[in-house]
Amino acid sequence: MQKTKSTAWILALTLGAVLSYDRAHSAGAAEQPALAEGARKEGSLIIYSLLAVPDHSRIVNRFKEKYPFLEVSLIRPGASERITARIMTEARAGRHSVDVIGVSRLNMFHLIQRGLVMSYESPERRQFDAAFKDKKGFWTAFYVNPEVMSYNTNLVPAAAAPKNYQDLLDPRWKGKLVLEQTAVEWFAALLQHWGEDKALAYMRRLAGQNLKTINGNTLITQLIAAGEHAAAVTLNGPRVELTKRRGAPIDWIALDPTVVDIVAMGIATQAPHPNAAKLYLNFVLSREVQEGLLEEQFVKPSGRTDVKSAFMAKMRGARVQFVSVDETIGDQWERYEKLFPKIFNVQ
Repeated sequence: MQKTKSTAWILALTLGAVLSYDRAHSAGAAEQPALAEGARKEGSLIIYSLLAVPDHSRIVNRFKEKYPFLEVSLIRPGASERITARIMTEARAGRHSVDVIGVSRLNMFHLIQRGLVMSYESPERRQFDAAFKDKKGFWTAFYVNPEVMSYNTNLVPAAAAPKNYQDLLDPRWKGKLVLEQTAVEWFAALLQHWGEDKALAYMRRLAGQNLKTINGNTLITQLIAAGEHAAAVTLNGPRVELTKRRGAPIDWIALDPTVVDIVAMGIATQAPHPNAAKLYLNFVLSREVQEGLLEEQFVKPSGRTDVKSAFMAKMRGARVQFVSVDETIGDQWERYEKLFPKIFNVQ
């Protein structure tokens, strides 16, 4: 009898979840025609985004095939900090030019704090892992960048590669490891996760390995692939994976925990074209774009749980905990920026 009740309870919960999903899906589907009609009247859309223009243009072109009545302006002012600074400057001047914003999670937080990002519950958000969206609808992951330990496969056999953070402290790695000069977010995320006492003790021991600090994540990836250095403590995982797929002798391992930098997408509070902005956000968060373009074409992993991703499958297969570069880091960012180069002797 108890088993029957338990089975009935599970079935009821499952049915409830399915019905809830169907209602939300129906509501989202019903919203689209109204958004499209509103966007048609607005006629334009302006995007400030971190994704490289050649890649993002392919997404925009796919969007314009569906909504040819929209004139889309895609602007990449530079790194997240420059995009954020531009939006703040425009807001102070009373100019509200941007509709859709794509920046790092940390920079998105700065914009939200200043009331420059609206809350919009896109119907696509329900398919995203809770770690890759906020609870209030301000942002959702456009794509994610897990940080991985990387090594040259000609210089380091897979069996000998470091498998955890402690392995990086082995004396045989002294003088053979590279660290990116601006890996402050990785550093800060681990301090937050481990607690400062434990994390700083570890970081000081890691610094004692005579790390070579180099500026430029892409450059370090190229140097590891070329055999100039044996291994890197932390690199942009998707970039390493793409380099590997192109035939370079490079591979990666996800250490536990794995720090994940999220490139977030949101809508400006005073977007001049709000309907077009919502229509575009729904589009870029859809499985069509997340899987068919970002994942398969650009190796930009998705935060959606229903997207097939060889990269994320390997990440999840490693059973690592994801640690996001979150808002709590922002409060102490200046201190972390000063502490990191001091510990790792970055000139």
